[in-house]
Amino acid sequence: MFKKVVIGSMAATLVAGFVLGKDMFSYATTACNNVREAVKSEITPEFELDVIRNEIDKLMPEIRQHMTVVAEQSVDVKDLEREIASREERLGKQKDAILALRDDLAGSREKFTYRHVSYTRGEVESDLAQRFEGFRAGEEAVNRDRQILAAQRQTLQANQKKLDGMLARKQELVVSVSQLEARLKTIQATEAVNSIEVDDTKLSRVENMIKALNHSLDVRESMLETEGNVLGRIPVDEEDDVLDTDVISEIDSHFGRVADETVAEATSKAL
Repeated sequence: MFKKVVIGSMAATLVAGFVLGKDMFSYATTACNNVREAVKSEITPEFELDVIRNEIDKLMPEIRQHMTVVAEQSVDVKDLEREIASREERLGKQKDAILALRDDLAGSREKFTYRHVSYTRGEVESDLAQRFEGFRAGEEAVNRDRQILAAQRQTLQANQKKLDGMLARKQELVVSVSQLEARLKTIQATEAVNSIEVDDTKLSRVENMIKALNHSLDVRESMLETEGNVLGRIPVDEEDDVLDTDVISEIDSHFGRVADETVAEATSKAL
């Protein structure tokens, strides 16, 4: 079916090129649109779901790459945090030494002894100046590292937020595909039920057969009842007519007859 549509469209385009001339572009565009619509009409929902799943799977390499970047940045932040903590610890010890020398130089002493070694005041002042200069350079380095650390943390937070958003959107896509698949199965099940057709003529024929059989059985039952009446069988089911004793008395009184004891006795037995 699809091949026929494509070949037919191409043949129509070639013929139009010879016949229509400058209007060829318009007709060619129309033919391409027809081919596109024909292709779309041949695509099943199951195939479209497979295409969507493949597109979702293609997102994973980019997501993994972003996850790698976030992981590397997280390690860099932790390493820099440890480095700054170590430098601050060393600066703290340097500060204690500087303040100790400064307190020693606050007096008027000219000689100083440290670990059994004697130093002049000038030597201590020179050492203190060098220590203080190194301390200030270390402080500046730590301050720069703190600024770098703040920038790295901000970048890491932004990238982590972006990664979380990508993962959340991918999960939403997976859920949407699952919902579409369930909806498609429901529609297919409904279509399968609706496609079941029952021939009304066959149903009517069966109903007529049942009706005819009931009629035949009714006729046979009626014939049996008729045969019973003709053969003079005792109608057990029928009630006997009972004479009203009052009517008999009225008749005897009217005609001046004496009631027959036998009739009266029969009548009383009947009652």
